[in-house]
Amino acid sequence: MTKPLDREYLPSLSIPDAGAIFESWKARAAATRAKLPFKADIAYGPHSREVLDFYPAENARGCVVFIHGGYWVGFSKVETAWVAKGFVGQGLSVALINYPLCPEVTIASIRQSCARAFVHLWNKVLGEAERGAVVVTGHSAGGHLAAAHLVEDWAAHGLPANPLAGVISLSGVFDVTPLLQTSLQADLQLTAAQAAEVNLLEQRPKCSAPLVLAVGEKESAEFHRQSSDLAARWAGLAPQVLDVAGTNHFTIVDELAAPGGVLNRLAVGMARR
Repeated sequence: MTKPLDREYLPSLSIPDAGAIFESWKARAAATRAKLPFKADIAYGPHSREVLDFYPAENARGCVVFIHGGYWVGFSKVETAWVAKGFVGQGLSVALINYPLCPEVTIASIRQSCARAFVHLWNKVLGEAERGAVVVTGHSAGGHLAAAHLVEDWAAHGLPANPLAGVISLSGVFDVTPLLQTSLQADLQLTAAQAAEVNLLEQRPKCSAPLVLAVGEKESAEFHRQSSDLAARWAGLAPQVLDVAGTNHFTIVDELAAPGGVLNRLAVGMARR
């Protein structure tokens, strides 16, 4: 049964060609994985989904970390592997992160997995030049997980206090409480306490890095509100809230993956700082 907030938070209900977009993602991912050399399924933790793929760039001068979406209940690093193609040719290596899914684990646990992935990437995978310019980005649920890198105490993990060159969140959901009132709750199985625990609007950044909060022009009012609310709460970082012209919740990823796309240019620019 459709719930009142479903049309705000379930983009597939309002984007008529969502199924075709997903199929095109799979085809593009397969083509990228066939063309670009990469190291697959590098384990960063004990769970079978705690693995990452690494696409090294020749003479790399930085790294882009991409975290997939799927509302913490679906998808993987594979479907959006085509994001790597947009950066490797520009001298930026790419890491694609997998993580365990709800309801087997909580969103808080997923955030811990992503932190473990970043620490492992930094210590065991990246070269010195790559560590000098790490940009973290992610889409939808991954947009939340990317932004959460700014509230992590990296020094407690033995890393520099500010290891990030920048963060770009695409269509993030930073306060997950509204999701309790959607059909997603059947899979998320969130409690109000768990939702409050991961509310980024009530947390404060521990490290400073340029932050872009991108939302597709054609997305729902709630997706726009989520980013504007986080920008207001994290005003000390002077976040850039960006409405990406002509895009919806899914096509916004093309602006990150395509060289010359508005988000691609921003990521490359962050890596040059």
